[in-house]
Amino acid sequence: MKSRDDGVLVEARAKSAAGLPDSSVFKSIDVASAFFEGGSVGYSVSSDDGRLDGLKLETQGWKVSALDVEHVRSSFFDEEARFLKGSVEFDHGLVMRDIPHEWHSEPDLYV
Repeated sequence: MKSRDDGVLVEARAKSAAGLPDSSVFKSIDVASAFFEGGSVGYSVSSDDGRLDGLKLETQGWKVSALDVEHVRSSFFDEEARFLKGSVEFDHGLVMRDIPHEWHSEPDLYV
């Protein structure tokens, strides 16, 4: 995914996997799944300085599968002014398929 202004780039190449990589901080896919299921609210930068837009994912049944991630890149995490080189490390990939879901607004966050 690349933004129209080339300011944001996310790349991923992956295939289905039986489980998480041995190097993951999570002991199992069930543990990772429970962690992310509890974190369904996120915030993103808005056009107003100091305001983050809130968004919540609601699903009708939560089910994830593991991915074997062959390549991953994010312009956000690659930015050394934000993160020192080597201070961020990709852990694992999960995917949800064919899950009925809805996105809902959450109250904005002011920082």
